Amino acid sequence: MTVVNYELKGNVAVITLNRPDAMNTFNPDMYREFNAATTRFRDEDSAWVAVICAAGDKAFSAGVDIKAISKATSQSENIEELAAAFDIELECEYFCDKPIIAAIHGFCIGEGLSMALGCDLRIASRSASFALPESKIGIPTINAAMHGARIMGASNALEMLLMGEQRDSAWAYRTGLINKVVDDDQLMNIAMEWAQKIASLSPLANRITKEMTVKSSSRSFDENAAIGVQKRKKILVSQDFKEGQRAFIEKRTPKFIGA
Repeated sequence: MTVVNYELKGNVAVITLNRPDAMNTFNPDMYREFNAATTRFRDEDSAWVAVICAAGDKAFSAGVDIKAISKATSQSENIEELAAAFDIELECEYFCDKPIIAAIHGFCIGEGLSMALGCDLRIASRSASFALPESKIGIPTINAAMHGARIMGASNALEMLLMGEQRDSAWAYRTGLINKVVDDDQLMNIAMEWAQKIASLSPLANRITKEMTVKSSSRSFDENAAIGVQKRKKILVSQDFKEGQRAFIEKRTPKFIGA
């Protein structure tokens, strides 16, 4: 059985975690398939936006499948592969220049929350709950620490990281962990509305906007200014820019192609 599903709906890639009986916890197979799905999204020209969601009613993801990972790490030949899987998960989101939305319901814990923090936008159902309890079993939450400090601020991130307690969707919204709280039965509708709205705009402009937003804090002002000049040059000669101007003048909806 496939534990991560990939479906392209128009220009929106829907990536579904599919281990509902195990609360969508990450085992070695899920790491491999999730990384394959996000890599496919990154490389597929017709996929402009992704929505990451999960099957079942109980959890977006309850984290790592401790028993499966413990069994895998007991064999030394698996250590490097598993360590690389953690890195690829981070890279596929942070180093993917296309927008990614997480649609979160139920439990969003540990590795599940780390993955959601790696997305660009997070929409959660009212009943969703969040926690980073890794320290309770002796694991530092490296990815969540990096993303959490950037998204929520260091103080709010450390509250979750150091205490390991669950927080509800109201707290998550108040601290900036999530962008929007919706009724449980409206989660996927709203997530797809957001994705389709983003996909209706220039994918080239959106990719540049994401890259500048996410990575500018790690560069100097001069570096950002120089990169910004190059990005503007790319936009000014693009088909999307020309189409956007024509559509504005002709008072019609533009038909962007991402080039």
